[in-house]
This record gives sequence, structure tokens and C-alpha cells, in this order.
Amino acid sequence: MDSSHISRLEVQARKSRARVGIGLWKADATLLKSLHEAAEFAELVVVGDACESGLECVHSEQPWNDLVHLLAEGKIDGAVRGNLPAGRTMRALARQFDIKVRRLALIELSGWAFLFGPVGIDEGETISDRLGLVLEGTKYLRRMGVSPKVSVLSGGRLEDLGRSERVDRSLAGAEFIAARARDAGIEAKHKGILIESCRGDDMIIAPDGVSGNLVFRTLLLLCGANSLGAPVLMDKVFVDSSRARGNFNGPVMLASAMAEMTKD
Repeated sequence: MDSSHISRLEVQARKSRARVGIGLWKADATLLKSLHEAAEFAELVVVGDACESGLECVHSEQPWNDLVHLLAEGKIDGAVRGNLPAGRTMRALARQFDIKVRRLALIELSGWAFLFGPVGIDEGETISDRLGLVLEGTKYLRRMGVSPKVSVLSGGRLEDLGRSERVDRSLAGAEFIAARARDAGIEAKHKGILIESCRGDDMIIAPDGVSGNLVFRTLLLLCGANSLGAPVLMDKVFVDSSRARGNFNGPVMLASAMAEMTKD
């Protein structure tokens, strides 16, 4: 999909201004002040150990728990992790909603936007996990009005079969995922290790969470790509976000737009 889809999400977020909670923990003054820009997209509720004037605040010594509880109780329409510790927050989310956390990052690069995952180092370890990303991510993209093209990556070229037992397993797993996705009516193709051939596709699935995290960090920190956050694939709206961000405009915008789409 192209950047016009991101523009439509921004319009939807500004229009809906959903009630979105964001977690903050030991944030500096610059990050706190940046929340006023994010408030353009949502009615922000700051959950944490500090707050910024003019914004609604919930003081908490364990904001990873309280942010998730507010979401579960329907007191906010969506949530953004903010700069809370990832491990504690994802464990709280998994406990509260009895789910296995799976995320897909929404990335924008030179006019091209796509979902990418797995991005957590402990995610995507099984074929079932990665197939679940394809199936659930497709639902999300279709709500955005996109008929997705999906690329499934593996650890080698297709002609590398037989060179390594590990590569053989990776090739077979990716081929299975792409085939099952096609059975579900999704346009999906196994592209081996050729990530460069995925340009223009709407979703890219890495071989596992470790390689996915490496690709994600390379795109953002070396190539200048923009991450709008990583929605957790669940009924409620929860957008993961990196602690390294200078602001949370993108994740807040995405959470507000998704909250509106969920109502539909």
C-alpha cells in the first residue's frame, strides 16, 4: 500500500479523537511535552509516574498493569505502550486478556507502507505463529480497505534446498505458510531470502522473531524508515511502540484510527 493509506488513517484519527491511554515511565521533560502533538489525534490519558500539564493523568507505580486494566475495563478506547518496559507490559497484556501476544509493525518507507513481523525476539517461533500473523494481519489490512499481497520469507533461495537442514526446514515452513494463506483466499507468495523482491507488498513475514527484529531495527535505525507502531493482534486496540522514539505521534494516531475501525 502507498502512503495515501497512512494519510487516510490520520484523517480518521483526527475525526474520531478516541480516548487513548499511553504509558510513561521515567520520561524526560522533552518526551512529556511531545505528548501535546500526539493529542492532536486522540483524547490522551497518561498512565505513569509523571504527567504533563493540560493532559488527563492516572498516577501509577506499575503503569504496565494499570494501562492494561483501563483497556480491559473499557475506560479507554485504545492503548499505546509508550516508553514502558516491553517485557512487563506484554506479560501484563497476555495475563489480562489470556492471549499469546503477536504484533505486526506498520512501517513507512519512501512512500511505501507495509505490515512487518514478527518483531519480538520471542515471537514467530512456530509455523502456526507466523501463519496466525498472516491471517490476523490480513483482517486488519482489509479493514483499511487494502486487498493485501503477502510475502513470506525464509532462510535461503528456493534452489538452496539440500544445502543445510536448518535452511531446508525454513524453506518448507515458509512454503507451508504461503500455501495455507492462499487456501484462505489471501494472495501470498514464498520469496525465500529475497527480501528485496518484497518491495510494494502489503505484508512481509520474517522467518522468526530474531531475524524480524534485526530487519526492523535496520530499517528504522539505519535506513530512516518510520514506524507507526506495532498493533497487537487482539480484539482490543493496543499499539506497541519503541522506547527509543522521540515522540509517540504515530502510535497514538494509529491507536485512535484503529479504535474507530473496531467500532465499525
